Amino acid sequence: MHTAPEHNDLFDICIVGAGMAGATIATYLAPKGIKIALIDRDYAEKRRIVGELLQPGAVQTLKKMGLEHLLEGFDAQPVYGYALFNKDSEFSIEYNQDESTDYRGIGLHNGRFLQKIREDALQNPSITQIHGTVSELIENENQVVTGVKYKEKYTREVKTVNAKLTITSDGFFSSFRKDLSNNVKTVTSFFVGLILKDCELPYPYHGHVFLSAPTPFICYPISSTESRLLIDFCGEKAPKKEEIKHHIENNVIPFLPKEFRPCLDQALLENDYKIMPNHYMPAKPVLKEGAVLLGDALNMRHPITGGGLTAVFNDVYLLSSHLLAMPNFNNAKLINEKINLYYNDRYHANTNVNIMANALYGVMSNELLKQGVFEYLRKGGDNSGGPISLLAGLNRNPTILIKHFFSVALLCIGNLFRANKMSFTNAFRVIKDAFCIIKPLAINELRPSSFYKKNIHQ
Repeated sequence: MHTAPEHNDLFDICIVGAGMAGATIATYLAPKGIKIALIDRDYAEKRRIVGELLQPGAVQTLKKMGLEHLLEGFDAQPVYGYALFNKDSEFSIEYNQDESTDYRGIGLHNGRFLQKIREDALQNPSITQIHGTVSELIENENQVVTGVKYKEKYTREVKTVNAKLTITSDGFFSSFRKDLSNNVKTVTSFFVGLILKDCELPYPYHGHVFLSAPTPFICYPISSTESRLLIDFCGEKAPKKEEIKHHIENNVIPFLPKEFRPCLDQALLENDYKIMPNHYMPAKPVLKEGAVLLGDALNMRHPITGGGLTAVFNDVYLLSSHLLAMPNFNNAKLINEKINLYYNDRYHANTNVNIMANALYGVMSNELLKQGVFEYLRKGGDNSGGPISLLAGLNRNPTILIKHFFSVALLCIGNLFRANKMSFTNAFRVIKDAFCIIKPLAINELRPSSFYKKNIHQ
């Protein structure tokens, strides 16, 4: 790894942020002969508690890019479906409706995976690695972005990088979002993340979703000896240590299967947990010549469905496909056209991923709808096969998502009828609650192209 002392050359692309999006697009584009400057403040292994589950759609996109080998060599684990727990009932749903394992997710350590991607990228001679913090975008007299200014990590010198295209992929807390989008970011809740060691999961190689508690918590394998437990904590401020302890004692332990208890006790004894805010931020980019937003800098959703990396790899593939369709990077107007196409195409690719994530989290906060989801999925057949294909990022048809969402609402109304609680008021409240969850998401995420483009992931 090296930092070039000067950058007098003109790069094809400058990538701000060597996180999951930035490192992946660098890995994919560099072998095509594209000259890239990759800038990050710190290339050390990161410790994160989200982005540790790749849905099958994310794995398929890596395959399309020829990057599936990046999932090997660090004890990542296959995930073949989900197990759902609610009170005394439990069942599993498989990604593959037959006996095959054609579609699989992957559970892994986010930091290890990112380091593998970075190592692969930095082996390519067309990438210049830069250790530094980018402070601003450079614009010419026509307000076209022509590169960036950054402070070099070791010398603290302010330097510049000139590039024909600047990709800003600096994550959750992007410094350049305000210049390139009209995004409104909200914190929906927090995840408290713990690692359970040597825990025998009731359903091996599955994600586990627990619905009995007031707020949901999930667990899935991230190595052959470790499972990630993510506990949702409602609120706009990060919980304090005592609040976490109280929340786990009252809202997690009473609803946790006995197999998990010794592992959780040990994790709590080690006091090794991490807190992450869960954001929702719809994509509202502003087209600016010479620059483009990528990954979490542009768009975020609640991580409860593990859809984050599906969206990131979709974005990387779409943007790369448009850029690779150009003969070179010398036509600024053509680059701008390709960026516009990418921004439009990504709505279709990520509509269901984004709606599913936040709609499901909204449902989990509504006892009647939550019970309805559990019963609906337990029926099997299309009732489970349709939703799991959406969750997996394999089906991009929003009509299917809307159909299943309101089918759950109708099932809830049927439950009221069978429990002799049926009234116009109660039925109206169910429909109103469902509509209030789905309406803002549909407004933010749906576009006409979402309904007529190819809907099956290939």
